[in-house]
Amino acid sequence: MIKVEDMKKELIEICVKLIQKDLTHGTCGNISCKIPGEKKILITPSRIPYEKIKPYDILLVDFDGKVIEGNRTPSVETPFHLAVYKNRLDVGAVVHTHSTYALSASSTAEKIPVFLDEIFSHIGGELEVSPYAVPGSDNLADLMIKHLKDKGAVLLSNHGSVCCGKKLEDAFRIAEIVEKTCKMYILASILGEVKSLPKEGIEYQRKMYKERIS
Repeated sequence: MIKVEDMKKELIEICVKLIQKDLTHGTCGNISCKIPGEKKILITPSRIPYEKIKPYDILLVDFDGKVIEGNRTPSVETPFHLAVYKNRLDVGAVVHTHSTYALSASSTAEKIPVFLDEIFSHIGGELEVSPYAVPGSDNLADLMIKHLKDKGAVLLSNHGSVCCGKKLEDAFRIAEIVEKTCKMYILASILGEVKSLPKEGIEYQRKMYKERIS
């Protein structure tokens, strides 16, 4: 059985990797993971740089948003993390980034179409952009869930990305893929009109995604 302390250590490892991979900066973004078999999550604290977070800084929070363990303030985005776990039983970890290309795309595009093979088999279809809502609000959580649907990621308008996985490493990998996808979409847009995959290509990518998460 996975111990909570081990999960905290892994969460901190992902925090450090987000900084190393330039997927966030300062104290922006947040990470959480679900305690297996329980309606509780571990989530990063507010206002502490990722590289300085210690195991005792990580908050244990129930599905009502109540802090069970920890003396810090949980991330302001706790509501949308909880919304993911309540609506997606297949998700065990959530990574919210403020990465350069995801932020850029979320500030300009209405959606990222399925325009490349392979990459979208990790996302599950077009990368939707959820309308803007105030950070930490229930409205943001509701809009995010509506546009995430059953896929691996969604962009928050003017705000970055939300990436989901069965495990922390899976969610982190999706965050990397989303950033690369947004970068390639931006570069392709500079060259000209971005060509979406034909129907059979989109269906194939969707099939690969369903097999991944099953």
